[in-house]
Amino acid sequence: MMQPFALVFLSLSMVTVTSVPIKLPQESYEVLSAVLGSNMKNESLPWYVAQNFSSPGQTAAAPSPNDYQYPSYAGNSDASIPFPSPISTYPPALQGSPYSSYYYRQPPSLAAGQFQPVMPARTSTSPPQPAEPPRPVQPNPSKPNKAPVPGIPNKKDGPPPASPRLLFPLSSPPVPLPAEECLTADGEVGECLSAHDCGQTNGQMSGLCHQGMDHSAYPRVCCTYTAECGYSTSKTVSYFRSPAWPQLVTNHSDCSLEVDVNPGVCQVRLDFLDFHLDGMTEGSCSPSNQMVINSTIKHAYFPTNTLCGNLSPTTAELVDYLRTDLPHLYLHLEDLPADRKVPKLPNPPTPSISLNVKVTNHPSKWNIRVTQIQCDGAPLQAPGGCSQYYNSFSGTMTSLNYNDNQYMTNMDMASCVRLDQRACAIAYTIDSMSVGASKGNKLGYGLTCGDYISFSGEKTGMCGTALAREVVLPVRGVQGVTMHSDSVFSKSEAGFKMQYRYIRDCVGLQYFRYPQPK
Repeated sequence: MMQPFALVFLSLSMVTVTSVPIKLPQESYEVLSAVLGSNMKNESLPWYVAQNFSSPGQTAAAPSPNDYQYPSYAGNSDASIPFPSPISTYPPALQGSPYSSYYYRQPPSLAAGQFQPVMPARTSTSPPQPAEPPRPVQPNPSKPNKAPVPGIPNKKDGPPPASPRLLFPLSSPPVPLPAEECLTADGEVGECLSAHDCGQTNGQMSGLCHQGMDHSAYPRVCCTYTAECGYSTSKTVSYFRSPAWPQLVTNHSDCSLEVDVNPGVCQVRLDFLDFHLDGMTEGSCSPSNQMVINSTIKHAYFPTNTLCGNLSPTTAELVDYLRTDLPHLYLHLEDLPADRKVPKLPNPPTPSISLNVKVTNHPSKWNIRVTQIQCDGAPLQAPGGCSQYYNSFSGTMTSLNYNDNQYMTNMDMASCVRLDQRACAIAYTIDSMSVGASKGNKLGYGLTCGDYISFSGEKTGMCGTALAREVVLPVRGVQGVTMHSDSVFSKSEAGFKMQYRYIRDCVGLQYFRYPQPK
């Protein structure tokens, strides 16, 4: 027996619906009933199967009040022609699928002349809602002092971003870049690194590398390194600062910095950018207010291992921290004796230098730039034995603790000046000098001096008092001034301050002449 069955074809666009009545044999019905019979009442099945498929002899159940009644179609005795319900999802939405509203569309509107489905009346038990009053037009916040313009959406400013947007990536470049020195706008020396690497190494971002003129495709920052009490550093340039610098600290029992010396480093330079401790007593530092320099390197040479007083100027005038003629000190790490062979000990300790500061009942502060210098002809590499090194062709030379009008006893300080190969003479202009004692507050020479200064290339020394005195000497090898002090302290011994400059035209130049013995 053949049973009526409505087979529905849906196009890929899910818009056109075609219903074709066909007759299926009994065997086909049994197959379909075995496959779909158990799910006939499932609402997720297509509506055209649930409404148009019934078994032979089965009487259709009476529709419930909520079931949709298909309208009768004129000219056809079959009153159950399937038609999509206008109040149901078409095609049937996937139950619980979040994509149902994106992949499915509503059925197309019927053209003129086609039948219209009759909507069953729906009754609502909820009371009627009052009409919403019209909303007042809000002023436009993006255009102040302007009349409100209705009908222009998206004109309200959004919330500010959680963090300022960066114009460059923070990640490291794919290829590691070589180490490169940079200078900040505040006169500090740092290293060009990516922002990520700067943070990983506990550095501080001090502006862009080369102040925004970096040649790298990945913009980098100028990363500076600050060290405080108890720190250990191996960076090429570090700044050892007192707690809460530039605020003063009155008491601190032990503030130390350990500098791990990198391979190939032969010198360490200490620039005293801001150094103010308690002053000396009769040419010596107090054990309770001083900085002590130590090293694990056996043959390291330090001009002095104790420092105190005011090594930097006490005035509030601006200072260019990038100048090389600031008060500084060189520590030589590989000055081995030249007259004998020194055997290397097994398992030597890690080469390092320690700076230990102690403050007791005195307002103090310090900011020291610690620079490790490679022995490869670096611009700051000083000749062997130089306590200070001025690598400019002109500048200012001062003795240590000149700002305190005194200097330490038992000291030998060699201040070297970079050699100008084109110069034939060098001029030293003594602004102020008070070294040793001399008769009549005049300059003394040779063996009459206990404390003295001597110019490189000269055979004698000079002591006494001098103001605005110029000394012009021929250039013979490395230039500079060496200062020697004995164990006797005198209040009149204040040190020296002088200007130096190279001279390249020596025609008609008068050189300084030492007094001849009578």
